[in-house]
Amino acid sequence: MSGRKPILLGLLALVIIALAGAGFLAAGNVWEKSAADAVGRNEIAANGNVQGELYTGDPRSEARIVKSEEERLVYVRTIASAARWRVDGLAGPYRLDTGSTNTLVLPARTEPYTTADLLGLAPDTFTQRAPSTFLLTENIVVLPGATLSLSGDDGVTVRMQSDEDAFVSIVALGGSLAMAGTEQSDVTVTSWDGSGADTDTSDGRAYVRAIGGHASFSYATVSSLGFWSGNTGGLALTGTDTPGTFQDAPAAADPVAPAGARLLPEADLQSLADQTELDYSVVTAGIDHLTVKDNAFGLFITNARDVAIRDTAITGSLVDGLVLHRSVTDATITGTTSSDNAVDGIAVGRSSARVELQGVTASGNGRNGLSLDGQPLADGPNAVGTAVVTYGSNRVVRSTVADNGRYGIELSGGDNLRVTGNTIRGNEVGIVVNYAAEGVSIIDNEIRDQRQQGIAVRETGARADIRGNTISGTDTGVYVRDASATVTGNTLSSISSHGVTLVGSVPDTRVTGNDVSGNGTIAIWDETSTGALVEENDLLDWHPAPTVQSVMNSVFQPLTFIWLLLGALLVATAFTRKRHLRVRTIRNPYEERIPLTALSAGIVRIDDLRDAR
Repeated sequence: MSGRKPILLGLLALVIIALAGAGFLAAGNVWEKSAADAVGRNEIAANGNVQGELYTGDPRSEARIVKSEEERLVYVRTIASAARWRVDGLAGPYRLDTGSTNTLVLPARTEPYTTADLLGLAPDTFTQRAPSTFLLTENIVVLPGATLSLSGDDGVTVRMQSDEDAFVSIVALGGSLAMAGTEQSDVTVTSWDGSGADTDTSDGRAYVRAIGGHASFSYATVSSLGFWSGNTGGLALTGTDTPGTFQDAPAAADPVAPAGARLLPEADLQSLADQTELDYSVVTAGIDHLTVKDNAFGLFITNARDVAIRDTAITGSLVDGLVLHRSVTDATITGTTSSDNAVDGIAVGRSSARVELQGVTASGNGRNGLSLDGQPLADGPNAVGTAVVTYGSNRVVRSTVADNGRYGIELSGGDNLRVTGNTIRGNEVGIVVNYAAEGVSIIDNEIRDQRQQGIAVRETGARADIRGNTISGTDTGVYVRDASATVTGNTLSSISSHGVTLVGSVPDTRVTGNDVSGNGTIAIWDETSTGALVEENDLLDWHPAPTVQSVMNSVFQPLTFIWLLLGALLVATAFTRKRHLRVRTIRNPYEERIPLTALSAGIVRIDDLRDAR
């Protein structure tokens, strides 16, 4: 039994080593998968609904105020459409009682309305407080055919009442709105609570909005405006869903004769046709050298076309910086910066197309630098009959996207999207392609120092051409999961995990001709993927880093396993032998021997023998 103990102990040690190895291998696999899927664990809401936690206002009261504002504008529009036909002797501007503050209505005329006109039209509610500084304490509405121009060579400052008693707005209701300063002196529009800018949105806040018509801003500063919704978010350019909403109504027809309907004269029909040509369903805008600070939504645009924004800076918004919300087409944004906003720097919403972002900078935003959503507005039959189509043809060119809380650029759905020549650094992930976005070209970008991945293409239906990019200083260079991508001619360096990671079904994916260097686990990880072609990549400068996975894989080879077994047996045998020696007592080797004196009489002398005779 004692001879079998070393063998049993050796076998027990072997079993323990094997179980430990299996545990380490499993841990290594879990670590590998968790590292590859790290993006999925991002704690920022994928749909961007983080403003509920970040927004400092009162959702209930502000939502009610937004509804009240919409009702006020409908009332003004209705009265304005009928007043010219039904109020005798009505000519020029007039005022309507609209609750806590009146509304000054500016009807059509050839010459723009200026600050001098406002001083004459509203001496009690548009007052001069200092040279070129004015306080506005009632609402203004600009009707079709009219233009409100706030301009001056020495700059103009308009403070809009915004306190606990009331707030006011300037709304171009089909008319035009212009703010034009100079390179030396901006036109400034801000909220005013009596001592400074209003920072409390819970009771509403002053705002500026153009509904249809045209807006023009040059060398202007707009700050601390807006609350809760995009329409009332600060500076909003919004069209409408229905063409002709803000057309002046024609005179009422004569009552219907008992014998039947009256045939309208040709002159009346022509008059109606002429008015129909005036389409205020969309807004157009030209914006340059505009500064927007601390609005709810920095600059909000929806249902617009031919919008040009140049050399503009948007900062400190309570939600998003620049928002192209719905049906914004043929827009060009150049030289514009959107930074330090609570959610996204620039957001291009669904149904917007042919938008080009060139030379823009999006940095320090709470969620994404740039978000472009080209998904359909509906995915099947719906109440309003919305078409099931994707949107796209959007471009991001030669821009800088840096240090945002989640993604640098997110392309969610859509087609024919191009991201080229950009510098993207310091985000969680540089570029993300998801929600079945296809026809995506990601070319010649410099992507560095992302916290997780340089480029990620994921979810069924997403397709991207990733070519000629320089990606460095990130955990994973290119990550493709359950999607398709062509990854060719890219230079990936200083990678700490994988140059390219392929996970799941990646049909028609090609990873070829890339130069991959770094100190990660495996240069190209495709062990858990199917459908990809990986060939002819330069991996000479890839140096595998020792990890739990790699160490256990190298240790648990067949020959190594045999040596471990022999070593375990030797260790167990030596341990058992030493234990037996330690408990044994040292004995006298001669204690079982009998002295010769005990077997004989001992030494006998000769004299004694003689005497005995």
